[in-house]
Amino acid sequence: MKHTNDHEKSLYEVDIEAHPACGRREERDSEYRRRILTTARSLFKTNEIENVTMHQIAKEAGVGQGTLYRRYAHIGEVCSDLLHSTTNQFLASLEAVLADPSPEITAMSQFSDAIIRIIDFIDDKAPLLSAINTMYTDKRSFFLHKKPIYVRLQNILSPLLTRAVHQGEIEQIDVTLTVSTLLASLLPGQYLYHREVLGYSKEQFTEGICRLFVKGI
Repeated sequence: MKHTNDHEKSLYEVDIEAHPACGRREERDSEYRRRILTTARSLFKTNEIENVTMHQIAKEAGVGQGTLYRRYAHIGEVCSDLLHSTTNQFLASLEAVLADPSPEITAMSQFSDAIIRIIDFIDDKAPLLSAINTMYTDKRSFFLHKKPIYVRLQNILSPLLTRAVHQGEIEQIDVTLTVSTLLASLLPGQYLYHREVLGYSKEQFTEGICRLFVKGI
């Protein structure tokens, strides 16, 4: 909706021209966040996450510790922000892969491939997930915070199963229940439990999930 009068501007709009200081502050905050996350990502590649300190991140990023702590209370929050950013990128790439399949690729083949990609992503981000789970005492709040991710995955996976039913690849099933149960099985906490407590390899976990949710239906 286009406004014709400055007095008609919504309280939720920001007039950058009228508030140049606000615009500069947002740009500065965005730059600080970029530097902090880029530095943290680099440090986590060469060091165990538990060995990286907030002081080290601030020093390497070239920001004051006060600036860092105003944005992140501890390493777990830095990891959470990194995971949020990379997860959105992963979901976008997954959506792109599934958007325009070749005619010879079956819906169940795509469904299986999507499961493998999701597990690969969770496995790759396992150190970040472990750090987040260690820092947050209420694990439920972490997963509830990530719920929109699973809503998005539901919207990616459900059409594949629906298409598989319509094309006769599989028998009629409750698509919503099946996908919801699958995603519950793929929660990071479930994966880390199987890896760290029960001793499953990524390959064993992936094979078991595909046996249940691909071959099993």
